Amino acid sequence: MSGRPSRQAARRGMREARACVLGMLTVTATWPCFAGEHTVSQSEKQFSQEQITIKAGDTILFKNEDSVAHNLFSRSDGFKFNLKKQEPGTENAIPFESAGTAEVRCAIHPKMKLVVTVEP
Repeated sequence: MSGRPSRQAARRGMREARACVLGMLTVTATWPCFAGEHTVSQSEKQFSQEQITIKAGDTILFKNEDSVAHNLFSRSDGFKFNLKKQEPGTENAIPFESAGTAEVRCAIHPKMKLVVTVEP
């Protein structure tokens, strides 16, 4: 034996390699690689910004960097959520799947307001 694989083994190896590449391409094509993540912090009983513009499919990571708990929610059509009690030092990710405008508020601190504009 010469230590070289037979033609049949070489073909089998090529088929396996092609299947592997095809599998990776399939995963890559379906992976939401174009979705973005944006961070909005809460500190001193206010959001780090009053408004943010994102793309449909993006996620906002709400980080409570305050010394008190918050209760973030949205009642906007198409964007309804309620994080309930968000303790200091915690974070929650909320996806914004469709275009529109959402108003995010804190049930504990009514002066807190964030307007999220979601573009297509």
